[in-house]
Amino acid sequence: MPFARMDGGRLDRIHLSQRAPGTFQLLEPFSYLEPGRPEEERIVIRAHDESQPAKGANASDLASIPPFLWGLISNHGRHTASALMHDQLWWECLDPDRRLWIERRREADRVFRVSLREGNSSAVRSAILWSAVSIERFWGPRRWQAIAMAVQIVLGVGAIYLGIAALLGLGDLPLMLATLVAAPALLALPWRRDAAPIEILTHLGILFLPIAVVAIVGQFALAGLEVAGWALGGRKGPAPRRGPVGLTRPVKVRARNRVRAAGD
Repeated sequence: MPFARMDGGRLDRIHLSQRAPGTFQLLEPFSYLEPGRPEEERIVIRAHDESQPAKGANASDLASIPPFLWGLISNHGRHTASALMHDQLWWECLDPDRRLWIERRREADRVFRVSLREGNSSAVRSAILWSAVSIERFWGPRRWQAIAMAVQIVLGVGAIYLGIAALLGLGDLPLMLATLVAAPALLALPWRRDAAPIEILTHLGILFLPIAVVAIVGQFALAGLEVAGWALGGRKGPAPRRGPVGLTRPVKVRARNRVRAAGD
């Protein structure tokens, strides 16, 4: 029973309060114990303080997934408990010592992935969520690496498309270009321990990148229609805003930048 209520029973519900669009507070704590680990390693996911502002470590946006991707993976679901736990660990991992920051996050991300599988998330969904947080891990302490990894993923997806086009004879490229289908995995190897997220997101990107592009175009189209409807309707009420990004994300960005600056 990896996730459990504080009385030891199975976690069969999660009590949340929505304080603002995309901003939630956990009302009742619960715990997580990785299978095979001793009881003293049990992680308690603490409840938030409703008497305090719902921002920063005192709130959660659940899984930090852009709204335009919610059609693929929502910000809540079977991974809600894991997302709340990872949110808490995210704050606890912050450290001016960048090496320590990274190592703490590496372990937190590993536990996150294990908990996803224990929470009955599929292997593919777990791999996607784990890979995303693994890239984000470096944005604070080692930003150049996060950027380099993201660029490599995009280039890798493009290389695979070119390779497929060459195989199908849809371009003037030599057939040898088809070997680039395997190249992204090989090129990720120099990242050593961090190669797996690049390989996963690169190869899954073949399928999901076109869907994501269509989704984000659709979101902007919907936003445009909402603004047009508001303007044509006499501008009554507040102007439409973008999808719910929540109050926790900008606070996370500021906190990450402060800790990063303290380590300079």
